Amino acid sequence: MLSELSEHKTDAQIQEAVRSELQWTPDLDHSAIGVSVRDGVVELSGSVATMSERYIAVKVTQRVTGVTTVVDEITVQGEPDAADTDEKIGQQVSTMLKWYETLPGVAIRAEVHDAVVTLTGTAEWAYQRKAAQRSMQMLPKVRGVVNQIVLTPRQFPADTADRILDALHRQASLAGTAITVHAESGKVILRGTVSTLVQKHDAEQTAWKHPGVMELHNDIHVED
Repeated sequence: MLSELSEHKTDAQIQEAVRSELQWTPDLDHSAIGVSVRDGVVELSGSVATMSERYIAVKVTQRVTGVTTVVDEITVQGEPDAADTDEKIGQQVSTMLKWYETLPGVAIRAEVHDAVVTLTGTAEWAYQRKAAQRSMQMLPKVRGVVNQIVLTPRQFPADTADRILDALHRQASLAGTAITVHAESGKVILRGTVSTLVQKHDAEQTAWKHPGVMELHNDIHVED
């Protein structure tokens, strides 16, 4: 028997697909996660035990066909002894930041309150800023991360738009897509149409890797 993938899915089909994908993910307790869908926009609600699980739930949902946007309303369960939790998280954060101290142009500081980590300081690259946030999200007991790291100004080459477009064309996941790039004075705007939310995310991540990008607007449309 030959089965074919349908191009268009109803909200009910998307909801069922997201639930199935969450259940399929072994490192995620999906039992307390709610899923609702309207016009391809998925809202995740409920609670999970860690920030890492919250991150995984969003990423898993983004890769489901038919999903155009993910609204994350998941809460992370708190710990009974907040002071003790903050102290333990602070020790882990301090250890993690020692690695970033070895990177040139990176000066990151952190504060912990009620299991929420606030990152401040500077970094030269957007991927460094995102990596710092991601590493904190993966720590046990962390309920949230506030990323206030500022990107330091870098030279913005005149051919930035062309170089980003070339990088997009090299991505296998973006083959056949029609994306345009506008770049000026550190600001980049992505426009066009893609088939999935994952492709939109991949395009954004690729553009952020270019040196000198200080601000990025992802106006790419995901087909219904």
